[in-house]
Amino acid sequence: MKQLMVTGAKQAEFQEIPTPECAVDGVLVRARVTAISTGTELRVFRAIPVDDQGKFLHERVPFVLPAENGYSMVGDVIETGAQAGEFEVGDRVFLPAAHCQLAEMDASRVTLLPDSVPDEDAAFLSILEVAHRALRDGGPPPGGNVVIVGQGVIGLSALAYCVAFGYRTAVVDLEPTRLEIAREMGADLAVSPAEEDYQSQVLSLFDGAGADVALEAGSNWTTIRTAMELTRAGGRVVIVSRHTLQPDFNPFGQGFLGKRLSLVTTYGYPPDGSRWDQKASVGLTVDLLSRGRLPIRPMVTHRFSWHELPDVYARMDQGDKSIVGAVLDWGCEDA
Repeated sequence: MKQLMVTGAKQAEFQEIPTPECAVDGVLVRARVTAISTGTELRVFRAIPVDDQGKFLHERVPFVLPAENGYSMVGDVIETGAQAGEFEVGDRVFLPAAHCQLAEMDASRVTLLPDSVPDEDAAFLSILEVAHRALRDGGPPPGGNVVIVGQGVIGLSALAYCVAFGYRTAVVDLEPTRLEIAREMGADLAVSPAEEDYQSQVLSLFDGAGADVALEAGSNWTTIRTAMELTRAGGRVVIVSRHTLQPDFNPFGQGFLGKRLSLVTTYGYPPDGSRWDQKASVGLTVDLLSRGRLPIRPMVTHRFSWHELPDVYARMDQGDKSIVGAVLDWGCEDA
């Protein structure tokens, strides 16, 4: 079967690997579509570790190349283990699998999809959930104000939840195309930091007080600073994106310390049995998608055949900002 492998810095190719065996508590899935997590996957394509010592490729994954890439697949179950529970051959499912033709996974990590959720929407389930968790960790109050700095797939996903939950929301990004997508998705204000009065526009939307919660989804220290500047005194700034650079400003200096801000990092789910554990959180997202309550379709800007992925990585690495949400089709050309 075919699987995308990053073999070195800015080197990726599809390799032929053995078909995985289905575990007794697992399912084997044939891919329909996979979604590209543009930020994380580009970092892996560039072979950038997440730690200063260069030991880890992901939070708990050692830095070893070649490495698979991606974590978002929709496909059909073609085999089940004896202890796979509810799943049957023919079920359409989502699983956090890499870009490959066939994937095997523990059934507890696989989500059964209703017919009402299209493949292209469901493929973003893991990406949506990153934003969902971040917004819950931010905890904006009912009727609260949220600013999202950075409008890649994570930032736009966060916007979708803000619209669904009824928060007054401003977004900030340099790219005009992404700002237009945000407006189409329902942002109350979409503004570029290149505009001289962008801060006053955001503050005006929020009655002069700033955001109750800021979500930073830009992966650089400039966006953290912007988020802190746009948050009200006593507010909360949630760092959603992975940062691999050192700070270029003093986050506890003049203008910030006196605001009594809470800076929060977000990663993963609370323990099973918590009110919004993985099962409950994913279940709500699937329900919102099923009922058309998450307006994510405008952020899906590109559709590619699976074999184009190495070229897509190269385009993103060279600065192509037009690629926001992208899906790969595995049902074509000998996949």
